[in-house]
Amino acid sequence: MEKYGFVYIWRDRKHNRYYIGSHWGTEDDGYICSSSWMKKAYKNRPHDFKRKIISKVYESKSALLEEENRWLIMIKPNEIKIKYYNLRIENFNHWTAYPENVKTIQEKISLKTKEAMQKPEIKHNFKEGLKTRDCRSSDVEVRAKRSESMKKTMAEKFPNRKQRDKFGSEEYCKKMAEKTKQLWLKSGHRESVGKKISQSLIGRPSPVKNTFWWNNGLKNTRKAECPGPEWIRGKL
Repeated sequence: MEKYGFVYIWRDRKHNRYYIGSHWGTEDDGYICSSSWMKKAYKNRPHDFKRKIISKVYESKSALLEEENRWLIMIKPNEIKIKYYNLRIENFNHWTAYPENVKTIQEKISLKTKEAMQKPEIKHNFKEGLKTRDCRSSDVEVRAKRSESMKKTMAEKFPNRKQRDKFGSEEYCKKMAEKTKQLWLKSGHRESVGKKISQSLIGRPSPVKNTFWWNNGLKNTRKAECPGPEWIRGKL
């Protein structure tokens, strides 16, 4: 079957939340969406989701993205991450819109980067970033300075050269691992550690008191206040 493009909308009936996206393919090819947040929720609760095709495009992928953008801009800014799984309301001309004769992802990304660099504000920000970027990490001089700095730090931390040389060696690590293993097998050691931890927690405020259950459609957490815009009150 020949591929075509379509814009779709998913509805999560449990949280009354939506997701708008587009796909170049067929309606029955198994494609869900590109949102990792929604896909995780769908994987856990597929019976709560229903998709509706709201527009079809046959011309090109770029035309499909234009049509998707027409629907995305209908979302109010205060509805993203709350009423919608969408995290933004524009598609940024994704690299999949490029012609099929551009075969590799690297070529597509390269073309998109070149297009972006034609914008004065992006080019300016890139040049400003270069001023503070460390581009000499592989220089012999820089590596030598870093090596000397590390040696100085290790010498201050481990004054005894013999101790310093053995620390971090394969033999030292194996020896410490074996000692730790034998210690945990020692009768009463685990109980002793557990008792010390319990005593250290006496008098501390309970982390559960004055907190509430929150969920983002994927997982639960207990917090005194809402963890973020994508979280709602209640437990899954």
